[in-house]
Amino acid sequence: MKKKCILSVRRIINASSMKIIVNDTELDLHSGARVRDAISRYYKHAGRKVPKRLPVAEDKFGNIVAPDGALTDGNTLFILSGRKKRTRIVRMIIILIAAGLISACSSLRYSGTSPAAEKQTIVTSPAGRQAVIFAVNDIHAAIDNFPKLAWITDSLRAIYPDMLLVAAGDNQTGNPVNDQFPEKGFPVIDLMNATGFNLSTVGNHEFDTGPEGFGTLTEKAHFGFICANVTVDSHPGVRITPYKIFTLPNGLRLAFLGLIQLGQNGIPDSHPANVRGFSFRSAFETAPEYLWLKDSSDVFIALTHIGFEDDVKLAETMPAGIDLIIGGHSHTRVEKEQIHNGILITQAESKLKYGTLIKLAVSSDGTVSRSMQLIDVRNSKNENPAIREMVDKYNDNPVLNEVIATATDDFSSSGELGYLMADAQRDAAGADIALMNPGGVRIDHLAKGPVTIKDVYQLDPFGNELVVTKLTGTEIYSLLHAAWPVDENHPVYPSGITTEHSVDAEGNLKVITVLTEDGLPVDKSRLYTVAMNSYMTQVYNYEHADPGQSLFFTTAEALIRYLKKQGNVRSYRGETRVKIAR
Repeated sequence: MKKKCILSVRRIINASSMKIIVNDTELDLHSGARVRDAISRYYKHAGRKVPKRLPVAEDKFGNIVAPDGALTDGNTLFILSGRKKRTRIVRMIIILIAAGLISACSSLRYSGTSPAAEKQTIVTSPAGRQAVIFAVNDIHAAIDNFPKLAWITDSLRAIYPDMLLVAAGDNQTGNPVNDQFPEKGFPVIDLMNATGFNLSTVGNHEFDTGPEGFGTLTEKAHFGFICANVTVDSHPGVRITPYKIFTLPNGLRLAFLGLIQLGQNGIPDSHPANVRGFSFRSAFETAPEYLWLKDSSDVFIALTHIGFEDDVKLAETMPAGIDLIIGGHSHTRVEKEQIHNGILITQAESKLKYGTLIKLAVSSDGTVSRSMQLIDVRNSKNENPAIREMVDKYNDNPVLNEVIATATDDFSSSGELGYLMADAQRDAAGADIALMNPGGVRIDHLAKGPVTIKDVYQLDPFGNELVVTKLTGTEIYSLLHAAWPVDENHPVYPSGITTEHSVDAEGNLKVITVLTEDGLPVDKSRLYTVAMNSYMTQVYNYEHADPGQSLFFTTAEALIRYLKKQGNVRSYRGETRVKIAR
């Protein structure tokens, strides 16, 4: 049997990097890296081509982790081979069949039946007063799945009228229809209101709308935002409370405590400008201060956005008190009950693909029994028609057709567009140099005239984040040499420098010459600030001391900002920043 490829993320004190160990090989990832970045770096370091379709990854607890899941200190991942994936699927099917034959425990089957028909499949709950929660996390503006979510929650409310609907953070960011809406982020809040959400914790991407935007969204939300380890210092319009207590009609009191992830720089994974005026503390230092909530409630729940691995750490380090952790941030699909130190921990991947149905029963002596079931939202055959109408209206909104600039000339090659993208990234990062990989330029022509947001996302559809690194001239040469074979013998598109690649008769790279905009050679001992996308930082194997720091916005967002600032985009016709000499 093949062994799993072990990836372990460890804390690096006073550093902006994360150390990843893959099969005893230590690798650096930039702060803010995702699961896909770890997988890509592993393949490139091993001298293997990164698969176009990334393999499935699991954490050390057997949960599948989505490629865009966040990495935090202490994580461990396992890359599964194709054979292992098939074995796992077969094993799951056998388990599900066996579970269906032996027990109907917590069974709700969404097969297009009516709420009344589904009600017949419910098994009597344990004795005691009951509370039911439906939880999602990391919605990331996936508005197209809201009609299905609403139908499922409506069906569940027909069975459990007092059910609470909660979100574990990162409701925002990931869909231009929402992210570029005139009132940025409002479509998701509007749909959450209409679907009947009761509560959300604060995720790192809640700050992407900026303090003023976030404040407006908290005012327009019909549900509360909670987070105990954030303090609002200078933005009184941002409505965040540390916790929320719900009293159900049957008298049960449910206390929810909110917690958010902090990166190694002491703030959530967001651009520093977005969190000015907020103070943050460690979730692990903050949580014990709220154990008194257990005495003020029948059930104490942590609604967190710190990642599954840190949820386990929280469970294992907390004194007795928390009954349930509903988590987010790592995009972890928890399909079977995960109980650590007597605490049930749940998470439902991301983007409303799944939700978790949680049942709690409190006996007369105060004992809390818990169960969970992962519900497939994405593949539901039914939708709430009113929510579908809202989504269609937002999708028909001319946001993507918004004209953000005017091209004064045709862009007639991927090179010209690559230079534009590099210029935008250099400007957004305030860097000396920016580099754009040729494979990341997805169109090779843009007509003179209006440039829309849709044009930007056709040009740059990948959602890679902008990363800033400090590299010496020698390290820049190393990067350019490493990029040549990865990019199929094509030079990267630069801003701030020009390059000449000398090749032999067979096309093998011999030497690279790098000049500044002044025509002077790049100083090999000088330290330059270099911007590039997160994909490049992971797949290029080059010498570098600084792994880089994500700015926590995408390269597409950088280009949109740049185009809006430019207004009239100058001609790039005939511009040559790279040469190949034979």
